[in-house]
Amino acid sequence: MTNFWNRIKEIFQPEQDSGEEGMELTFPKEMAPDEKFAKFFSEAGGHFFYCENEAEALGYIKKIIETEHISRLICFDSNLQKMLKSVGANFIDYPSATADFNFLTCENLVAYNGSIVLSSDVMSGRKIAELPDNYIIYANYAQIVGNLSEAMQHLNRTKTHRLPTGITSIGGVDSNPMNEPTAAKNIYLLIVE
Repeated sequence: MTNFWNRIKEIFQPEQDSGEEGMELTFPKEMAPDEKFAKFFSEAGGHFFYCENEAEALGYIKKIIETEHISRLICFDSNLQKMLKSVGANFIDYPSATADFNFLTCENLVAYNGSIVLSSDVMSGRKIAELPDNYIIYANYAQIVGNLSEAMQHLNRTKTHRLPTGITSIGGVDSNPMNEPTAAKNIYLLIVE
């Protein structure tokens, strides 16, 4: 039995030079899902903002609107519309060529590739091709899942009355497994505690 353990040690411990003291064997640490999401989302060109509260999110929304020179947003969610009103933003609740950006919630944030899952529910029954190519997404940490399978399981659990018909993803590394055409140019993500 001792011989077996010695062979196992030899596999995992490199030989030591006579001049070196003992080397420590380390294994790569698994990244937490939120860290993994932030890494892949940012690598794919997304803009990530951590917000401790809604007031901080409002400040970022105002800055994004100023920086991007947004004249009009599309926003379907009544709670998000209240936020836009509070910062004096011009918005509509229907698709229009006059809108520069979308302001949406999302279904999930996928750690595996840093993508954002959207559905017909958050897009008010619209297809992604009907909306502008620029997004501001409002989310929270509870929406982070490990992979697309977990995102679909989450949808099945939370949408028991009716599963959304249109489900797609934006951003992230290799983020469009449904092969739906998407040309998201700018994605700003506000994750609120």
